[in-house]
Amino acid sequence: MVGFKSGLFWGAFFGGLAGLMNAPKSGKETREDLKHFIDMTTDDVNDVRYKVDNLRMSVQKLTQEGMDSIKTATDGIQTSLQHFEEETTPRINRIQRHIEDLTEDIEEQAEEINLNN
Repeated sequence: MVGFKSGLFWGAFFGGLAGLMNAPKSGKETREDLKHFIDMTTDDVNDVRYKVDNLRMSVQKLTQEGMDSIKTATDGIQTSLQHFEEETTPRINRIQRHIEDLTEDIEEQAEEINLNN
């Protein structure tokens, strides 16, 4: 692996040197072009970095807003369930008493029928 990296380095070095020696432009023009290319690339990298930072902040803000919304919704659902339980408990108790009364009436009627037979 070390030999490969060394060969890659030296190949790039000598290839770049040969390219500069055989360039159709003068050294000054080539340096100016290279400087312009590096400046543009630096500007592009800085722009991408800025946009990534903005995206990261937006995601964090959206995550926080989502968490706040979930908490608000959960609290609302819990409150609604408590109100529902408070409202329905008396009704359920009444229904259970009616069922008990009906069960007693049915048992009494069944006893009367058995006695009459």
